[in-house]
Amino acid sequence: MWPFSKRSGGTATVVDVQTIDVKQAFARSKRGARLVDVRSSAEFRSGHPKGALSVPPGLIKKDQTGLGRDDDLLVICLSGHRSPRQARKLAEMGFTNVTNVQGGLQAWKRAGLPVKK
Repeated sequence: MWPFSKRSGGTATVVDVQTIDVKQAFARSKRGARLVDVRSSAEFRSGHPKGALSVPPGLIKKDQTGLGRDDDLLVICLSGHRSPRQARKLAEMGFTNVTNVQGGLQAWKRAGLPVKK
């Protein structure tokens, strides 16, 4: 879990975002979870997990993701450094089922999981 604090009405609450490895993420995506790639559009075009949806950070900030609040979301970036922050933002915006994918696309590729260009 990645605990983050969230201010709500002057009090701080903790937003927990679960973290899973790429193999768990792949299995969940095969069962209907949505892979959310939070890299830039150019990075996404250079290669992304098969079936991933490109949602650059600017769209998250503006709440223009097009995602359902209760969708099972698996947030991935290149190396696992940006995705925890973006997963936290989604959770703070009211998305109820957000999970960070540890290691990002680099770990995805190392695991031999499908990538689309």
